[in-house]
Amino acid sequence: MMMRWAHILVLLLWSVASFAQEICDNGIDDDGNGLIDLNDPACPCSPLLMAEGRPSFIRNHSFEERTCCPFGPVITTPYLNCAVGWQQATSATSDYLHTCGFAPAGTPMPPPDGEGAVAFQVVPGLPWQEYVGTCLTYPPPANILYAGTTYTLSLWIAGAASDNQIAQAFDEARPESLFPDPLPLALFGYANECQPFPIPTFDCVGYQPGWQELGRVLVQPAWDWVRVSITFTPSQNIHSVIIGSACEVPPSFAPTAIQTAQGWKTMYPYFLIDDLMLTEAGDQVLSPVTTSGAICEGNALAVAQPPAGATGYQWYHDGVALPGQTGPTLDVSANGRGGGLYTMASTYNGQCLMGAAHVPPPVMPMPLVMPSTGCAPLAVAFNAGGGFAEVGWDLGDGTTSTDYAFTHTYTVPGTFDVRLTVRNGAGCERDTLVENAVTVLPGVAGRITATPDPAPIEHPEVALSGAASVGDIVSWWWDLGVAAPSTSTDPSLNATFPAECGTYPVMLVVTTAAGCVDTVRSVVVVRSDVIEMPNVFSPNGDGHNDRFVPREYSGAPALLEVYNRWGQKIFSTRALEQGWPGSDAPDGTYYYIVTPDEPLAGPAGAKGGPLTGHVTLIR
Repeated sequence: MMMRWAHILVLLLWSVASFAQEICDNGIDDDGNGLIDLNDPACPCSPLLMAEGRPSFIRNHSFEERTCCPFGPVITTPYLNCAVGWQQATSATSDYLHTCGFAPAGTPMPPPDGEGAVAFQVVPGLPWQEYVGTCLTYPPPANILYAGTTYTLSLWIAGAASDNQIAQAFDEARPESLFPDPLPLALFGYANECQPFPIPTFDCVGYQPGWQELGRVLVQPAWDWVRVSITFTPSQNIHSVIIGSACEVPPSFAPTAIQTAQGWKTMYPYFLIDDLMLTEAGDQVLSPVTTSGAICEGNALAVAQPPAGATGYQWYHDGVALPGQTGPTLDVSANGRGGGLYTMASTYNGQCLMGAAHVPPPVMPMPLVMPSTGCAPLAVAFNAGGGFAEVGWDLGDGTTSTDYAFTHTYTVPGTFDVRLTVRNGAGCERDTLVENAVTVLPGVAGRITATPDPAPIEHPEVALSGAASVGDIVSWWWDLGVAAPSTSTDPSLNATFPAECGTYPVMLVVTTAAGCVDTVRSVVVVRSDVIEMPNVFSPNGDGHNDRFVPREYSGAPALLEVYNRWGQKIFSTRALEQGWPGSDAPDGTYYYIVTPDEPLAGPAGAKGGPLTGHVTLIR
């Protein structure tokens, strides 16, 4: 009997739990459906309150009206034109996303309002900043924004990380993990006329003549859709508007390399927008929320600006209520909270009104250090990756650097640890030590010696040797070209070159036991050196034998020196072919020395030394 009543009691408790009402501000799953507070459809709350059916001054504000389906990013096909009234605003290619065609898994699709959205990429430094734009006066009736009137533009926005194809979702590539700084989302306007799109620029549209920034809002990159707003008062009548990044883009938006299951990918910040409600300011009721600081720095805050008359403030973290947090400011760090979506809900005219913003998660930066092995001298390229505010390198050989990317050459063999310390824009730091990151093997340097050099044409045989090479060499390979033998694997050998004057290339490749290789090239010169001096000359101006010059001369340059019988040098020249004119010397016998710059290669002359003799001057 007791067992039967226990069973009935369990059934009754289950029945009561099944029909419990979800309480929307206690952080508890009251109805047991696995959804808590604002995550439960039983707790509806809106980020925008306005009169039913109020139109936006921007036509097709949710991009639902279309003439075609997009089937890829805008590269050569202008798919953005499929959305009625919308165009790619500049030369940089913004995109049209729609579930009828192009809605890649790498983006948070479908959007909050319908099935269509537009998207743009922001790449500082290239420059490559994408925008979308529309004319407010065509087709009629015109929705001009008048000077002196205050307007509000509110819209849904979400972030993604694009691999420049946005065709693949990567779990490692959430925008809140890669891009910790907020996007300055801006609204630009052009006065008094519609502008033809696209404007021929890849840079910020705010740099173009006539375009003025009307207002901006900071948006933290994150996968979740949030509603943000810009309230502004134009000083001129505005006919065309463009939406996208302001001109000042955070440096952390630079392309960032990450390692995914599919290999290394370069990721870019990418943003989607939807439901662009542009009205006079009083027609929209919003409760903006802004965030500042960072989890890692311990100063993260969320601040709400509920409208006058709102009551019952309550903060939520990722949709779950934070009991007791009922003021307009939430000290996220002091409450021990992490990154995520922070929402302030209140009651306004009997309706639930909310605003939300993201705090970047404390994602630890992942520095990029690639191990390297090679022979000394070894040049190693270092790259910390992107998205860091500060970097510091210790390369293990006494070298340090604060550059993001650079090349360093290791000259001493050994194994070196590399330490990289990085800090991202969210204040999170990581110190990475890669042990044995760089291994430098003993190098090798090939050397070629040739004897004789130059070689005489009469006997063009040369002893070649690689014995002067430096390193633990285990193999030699010679390429001697036209000489015999044409190749060899001996450290030293005798080679026979053609008996023709010329310059003949030779090459030696040496390899160490560790596999280090060096290639060295040289040339062997084959020539016939002849210096034959006369023993008499007559500088009398008759045009015959007037100068003391070689009768035969070929080969290296040489120095001619002439001495009188008392051993005094009376003449010298390096222009041997011009010789000695003897015009200022008396008749007599003189001593000469001819010193070639290089040893003589032929039989004439003293090999390895100067050529000497006597000459008689007779007029």
